Parts: sequence; structure tokens; C-alpha cells
Amino acid sequence: MEFLLMNEELAYYELKYQMNKKLEQLAISQGYQLIEPSFFEDYDDFIQRNRRIKKSSMVKLIDLDGSVLVLRPDITTSIIKHVIPKYEKGELKLFYLSTIFSRGKTGRIEEKKQFGIEYLGCPNPSSDLEVITMAIELLKSFDMNFVLEISTTKFLSKLISNLKITLEEENQLKNILYTKNQYELDLWLHKVNLKNGNKALLKDIFKLQGNPKDLDQILKNYHLDEKMTQAIDELKMLFNTLEEKSLSAYAQIDLTVLSTYDYYDGFVFKGYVENMSEPILSGGRYDPLTLEQGKKVPAIGFTLNSNDLLKEVIRRGK
Repeated sequence: MEFLLMNEELAYYELKYQMNKKLEQLAISQGYQLIEPSFFEDYDDFIQRNRRIKKSSMVKLIDLDGSVLVLRPDITTSIIKHVIPKYEKGELKLFYLSTIFSRGKTGRIEEKKQFGIEYLGCPNPSSDLEVITMAIELLKSFDMNFVLEISTTKFLSKLISNLKITLEEENQLKNILYTKNQYELDLWLHKVNLKNGNKALLKDIFKLQGNPKDLDQILKNYHLDEKMTQAIDELKMLFNTLEEKSLSAYAQIDLTVLSTYDYYDGFVFKGYVENMSEPILSGGRYDPLTLEQGKKVPAIGFTLNSNDLLKEVIRRGK
């Protein structure tokens, strides 16, 4: 952000400081401790684990030994690589205020400030509820009009598995679902030869959203196998618990919620603020990511785009 007057710039940084202080105090009040992730990732290792990330969007560097590094594109990956080799047992609650890096459409390096939490070591559903509740309460505390879209990777993973498609076709489909593009989905369905009954369900997948009653009304027209039904039941139980806590008005189920990262397995969610096309907050359960570092540890968290949050705070202040 550019300023013409120095006092405007100083006022901006004061507001930014106060916002970050509020985020920090929220995390600390819930028992989270500050951690500072590494700036660098091994390039080959990162792209092998995240095949849907565009290579052109990453900021690459050459180390003195000739190895290729990528300037941190994802904070959760960096934290888990650092923490899990040292993790012993028990619950571990971490938070961060840091930066990720990427290349924009013009090729320039872009910095995005992020606040986030990671809750490790709790195998109970209570950790899912705590993190999702914290995401809702955080956005509520800034007096914003928002909705948290909640889903589970278990439903989409089983649906995609049933389609019997290639890895390339799967990645194409996930990218379409990520952007919620019905036109591209129709083209993909016309191009890919699907031979089972899930084609009709997939064609209408963007309609699979709302509260549990809405979902039941839509899904009664389709056949779901046992694992898909179980995934839906888990999602409805979570939503009903939010209803008991008087938080369901801020949430809705959306079975197409996806991340650009494939390490999520279980509940996933995104927070959308009025007048913003991109999610301001995203997160979910990512136990498989910890297993890649040698230990399978229950893990869930979320990240908030603090740049966008600050813009919205300024806009509402006006």
C-alpha cells in the first residue's frame, strides 16, 4: 500500500499493529504459543508433495551447494517439518504471525501476511470443534459479515475414487471444484467418459450446500455408498454442535470446499467475507502431513490472510 502523507502511513501501521496484537492475544488466551517458521523449503520435496501448485507461482533460489530452494509458499508445511521430529506426546498449540511468498501474474514477488494456529496431538473431535469455533469467533470479533463453508475431504475423496479416473483427470477435476466453475465442470464431464452412477451427482455437486436439512433434501435423489454417507453424518454432527453453541448462523455446509494443498484429510473449511471473492481464512485437518515427517500426529489448524483482514477493517472504518 502506498501513501502520499507520512501521517497516513504511520496511522496505517498503528492500525496494523493493534490488529496483530488483537490476533496474538486471542491465540494466547486459548493456550497457543508463538512459533516462527523457516523461510525456506526444498523445492523438489515441496512440489512432489503438492502437485497441483503451479511451479511458476513459486519463488525459487539457488543455495551455495547448488540445491534449489523455494521461498516459503505455505507456513503449515514449514512448521510441521520443524516440529514433528522434535514432538514427543501430548497436546501442542501453536500460532504464528508471518509471511508467505509467491509470484504474481506479472512475475513480481508478492508477500502475503498470515496469522494462523496449529493444534497438534488431540485425537478427539473436540479439537475440530475448538479450531472451527475459534475461526468463527475470530471473524466475529472484527464485526464482519461472513460465512464459514465447512466440508470433509472424505466425501470428495470417495466420490473421486468411485469415478475411476486418471491422476491427471483427478487434478483437473479438483482445480475445477476449487474455482467452483460449473461451465468448466460441464466441459470436463463431456470430455471424460464416466461409466458409473456418480456422474449425475458430480454434475450437480455445486448444489450440495446449506444446512443439514438442505443437504438431506438434495441428496435423497442420489445413491451414496457407506463411506460417503458416513462422511456426511460426521459433517452434520459437527454442524449440529455449532448450532448448540449458537454459531450455526455463521456457517454452512459446502461439499466442494477444497484446498490447493492435498495434505488435508477430514474436516476442511473456508471463511468468506462480504465483498471479497477470495477466502479470507482457510484450514482443516491434516494428519497425513505429520506422517510424512515420521510420526502420525492428530493435527488441525487454520490460516488467516491478515492483509485482507486489515483492508476490510480499514474499509469498515470508513
